[in-house]
Amino acid sequence: MTVATTGDGRLYLPGRVKVYLAIAALAVVVGIPVFGSTLMILRATEVAIFSVAFAGLHILSGRLGLISVGHGAFIGIGAIGAAHTIDDLGVPYLLAPLAGAICGALFGALIGVPSLRLPGAYLALLTLAMAMVLPIAMRQIDGPLGYRVDGDLHPPTWTGLDLSQINVWQYILVVVVGAATLAVLRLAIGGRFTRSLIAARDEPTAAAAFGINVSRVRLIGVILSAALAGTAGGLSLYPTPLVAGSHYPFSLSVSMFALMLALGASRLWIVLPASIVLVMLPNALISLGWPVWEPIIYAALLLLMTRVSRGQGLVSLFERPPAPVPIRTSVPTLEGPRFGGGGRNPFLLTAEPRSRT
Repeated sequence: MTVATTGDGRLYLPGRVKVYLAIAALAVVVGIPVFGSTLMILRATEVAIFSVAFAGLHILSGRLGLISVGHGAFIGIGAIGAAHTIDDLGVPYLLAPLAGAICGALFGALIGVPSLRLPGAYLALLTLAMAMVLPIAMRQIDGPLGYRVDGDLHPPTWTGLDLSQINVWQYILVVVVGAATLAVLRLAIGGRFTRSLIAARDEPTAAAAFGINVSRVRLIGVILSAALAGTAGGLSLYPTPLVAGSHYPFSLSVSMFALMLALGASRLWIVLPASIVLVMLPNALISLGWPVWEPIIYAALLLLMTRVSRGQGLVSLFERPPAPVPIRTSVPTLEGPRFGGGGRNPFLLTAEPRSRT
């Protein structure tokens, strides 16, 4: 694989290499249910679920520059809201992601409306409080064992899958819904909406002067971010119909935020490697008998990437910087007989040397 370098020593991937990587990723996605074990399929399903949740952090932190230390709580709200919607309102099981997105959006608005009206990092404080309170509240509401959804996703007969391959069907559903969500998000954040988000992040005063309602743009970003996390919570009901407070601890929110800072929140494609690290690292450490090293590794990764990438994240090391705009420093000359020719600008005033007498 060819990796080029820029003038300042940074690395970037040419377009052809990115196409090859996309093809390889697609081959892995298709090959996992065919050649992978049951555990591998489950881990890949979790990666697809968290990719949708990380997309919400991409909107909130990468596009708006806001801080959320409770994104794992929005996932839990989407999961528990979708579970009760299915059982209490009779919503079809397949619509769990949609129910989770609605619940997440409602709580996003509930958190965003008061916090964005106040100066400072009140959004970070409110999401931090929510991440700490949610597991306790879920244990008080549904008990220590959690809440189990009454239903399951059995593969239809036209798929050719039997009950022993239900994990393959769950994987296919999660990947299809997750990919469709990310594709719609990619189309939605393009154009004017993205420019409004970036303007509200970088120059809110100038954006307001040009007619952009900064408060409304920020609130829409918070609601969209929470809705994506709620969608991930609804998707988590596909492989696991059990919802418990222990599934969404405070450490989950902190790990997600640290990974987005370390890897970089400015690009949407970073959600895939961030999800892989979030899912695979704890399981690898548990298998090695080193679970206590997880927060230390996250802290070391965050410090290292901050030092190497100057706070821009790992993604900045693989991007070509924009070409510098040439600055014209010379005075334009006026040619032709009308202006005397010879390339001399007649409008320039020059001092004649004084003769000594």
